[in-house]
Amino acid sequence: MTKEKRMRLLQNLGILTLSLISLYYINELFSQQLAIFRTAVNSIVVPFGIALFISYLVEPIMRLLDRHFKLHNQLLKVVIVFVVMLVVGGVFLYFVGIIIYEQAVSFIQNDWPGIVDWVNQTIENNPEIEEGYNAIRDYISLEQAQPVLINAVNVVRGIGSFVVIIVLIPVFLFFLLKEKQTVFEGIVSVLPKKYKSHVRELGIRANDVIQNYFNGRFLVMFIMSIALTIMFMAFGFNFQRSLFFGFTLGFLDIIPYIGGFIGLLLPVLYSFTVQDELLLGEWTFLGLIAANAVIQAIQANILQPYIMGKEVNLHPLLVLTSFIFFGALFGLAGVILAIPITGIIKASAQYFKELQEEAQEKTKKTTKKQTQS
Repeated sequence: MTKEKRMRLLQNLGILTLSLISLYYINELFSQQLAIFRTAVNSIVVPFGIALFISYLVEPIMRLLDRHFKLHNQLLKVVIVFVVMLVVGGVFLYFVGIIIYEQAVSFIQNDWPGIVDWVNQTIENNPEIEEGYNAIRDYISLEQAQPVLINAVNVVRGIGSFVVIIVLIPVFLFFLLKEKQTVFEGIVSVLPKKYKSHVRELGIRANDVIQNYFNGRFLVMFIMSIALTIMFMAFGFNFQRSLFFGFTLGFLDIIPYIGGFIGLLLPVLYSFTVQDELLLGEWTFLGLIAANAVIQAIQANILQPYIMGKEVNLHPLLVLTSFIFFGALFGLAGVILAIPITGIIKASAQYFKELQEEAQEKTKKTTKKQTQS
């Protein structure tokens, strides 16, 4: 590394360090104002992020209407998409959604107390576990529980915000489907001329990465939900409970690596309370863990690469890191927008790398011509 590069690296590290220190003290000095600002931003970003996610899911329908049905009226296409969404969503809710909701309520009201009783009995019958449990319980106090109670109050207060979000989602979705390209071109038009081509190319690439990821991930989640539902039925769970556990695990599969295994915790605990009715009895939990591991491996190594393709190339570890980082930084809005932001960063890095390689290639050709002459 040359002296000039070392100096540039030290300068960048110094700027980064000063920026982080500045952000820390700004947060300390203006914590209340920043909290109000985050709440205001989340009230807009959350419904916008959900609408953006849905817009990518229904984009193939828009393309189908445009290419195969030669329908070029944007407003009419948006209306057709909304009608299709209402019909498909209504059918899903009627046949599957109601079952999942009823099973969730039944699980909380009827099965959860049984799971708690089983856990308490297990702790009481095993002195080693009880000793560890008591040691952990000693650290739990009312002062530590107070933030949880405050959060619960905030959740109750946020019901109004939730209603606003539900109302804003279709509004944002309508304008994203109808005016997304127009808005993007409007942003590009106000930029300096020398940056327009770069921004336009970055927008196209980022849009393709995010589009392919969301569509592929949604399809993988749906297939995983069906496969996991069948898995639970094979182990002896009834159809309704299998559907509830299967779709819960399928939805949590959006979180790479850990989502599927976190979701498996509930059915494993539930299996201990109804082990006499299940295929492997008291060993059902081992069967569930093993079968889930096999399905997750098939999904990661065969299903996901085949459906999502190499062009997406968002590594699961990168996705998990982006969920954690942007979620910690921006809360729920960060979790929702983690993939779009990561897609934009990835597309930008690839594009600037290509520009750098092109510049180096041009420099080599110029140097070669000068040498020959």
